[in-house]
Amino acid sequence: MISNANQAAPADNSVATRYGGTKKSRVSKKTGRVIAIIAVLSAILVTCWFAFSASSSVLSYESVGYKIHDESTAWVEFELTKEPEETVACTVRVLSDNAAIAGYRTVVIGPEQNAEQKRTDLTKYYTTDLRTDQLGSSGELETCWYVEEEESPGISNLRDY
Repeated sequence: MISNANQAAPADNSVATRYGGTKKSRVSKKTGRVIAIIAVLSAILVTCWFAFSASSSVLSYESVGYKIHDESTAWVEFELTKEPEETVACTVRVLSDNAAIAGYRTVVIGPEQNAEQKRTDLTKYYTTDLRTDQLGSSGELETCWYVEEEESPGISNLRDY
């Protein structure tokens, strides 16, 4: 009779035996769900904040066209979107063939007279004439910014609308 006591037990080749059993997570499933819900709600709140805070101060601008009359004058047209009750200053320039500034003007566009009456169309077109010191080859709107009412009289070379 052969006894089984002397025989070695068959080797267990399972992954758990080789590498150890699965470790219990330090965070419970309930805590993980709570963290995930808080993260999703935070992302939604941040998205809403960015979406609505950006729309509170609308300012966009774009050059529309220009015409070089002669060596001393030019005309520039631009599009401006702003809140009707705000004052905006824009710099308009004429460039020569070698990209030097041939003419420059700061245009101040004040608040609309009937700001509360018509808020549907915030975009308007404006034109300005510029004096140039040489023949220009292009005209453009460089930049626009909101100004306080107290600042606008201190801007030189301006045109009020």
